[in-house]
Amino acid sequence: MGTISLITGPRNSGKTKFCQRCVVRARACGWRVTGILTRGAWHNGEKLALYARDLGVGEERLLAQRKSAREPWEFIGETLEWGNGIFARAVPTDLLVVDELGPLEWLEGRGWTAAFGAIDSGQYRVALVVVRPELIAQAQRRWPHALRLDCSTCRRHGE
Repeated sequence: MGTISLITGPRNSGKTKFCQRCVVRARACGWRVTGILTRGAWHNGEKLALYARDLGVGEERLLAQRKSAREPWEFIGETLEWGNGIFARAVPTDLLVVDELGPLEWLEGRGWTAAFGAIDSGQYRVALVVVRPELIAQAQRRWPHALRLDCSTCRRHGE
């Protein structure tokens, strides 16, 4: 059974950046890295697009977009399907990255739903699972043995 680390913190607190650093270090150690990292695309100070990167092969696809920060995200169905295929094949691995399990997954039962099975399998050394603070209680109920890393404290200390 692998170690699950729940990476949490408010928006823009460095959760994805933390995962990126872990990916670089894991690869430097020769670890197999799988899963998805999500990055935002900004325009005039507003996050207007999200891109998902397959850590196994480096392919990146548009995940969601919106016209302004006040509007809800419009998720791309084909990308969600593509991502679920990635998570269905992600284990066994050394480092599994799930950036992120949010309201789409926890509340609506959509999104990266195959990531739950990959995490539940335990077929990894370490799983990094990004979860927003308002959903962390659900994640801790599902994975009570998981470690919790709060990126809001890292940001305050400049890490």
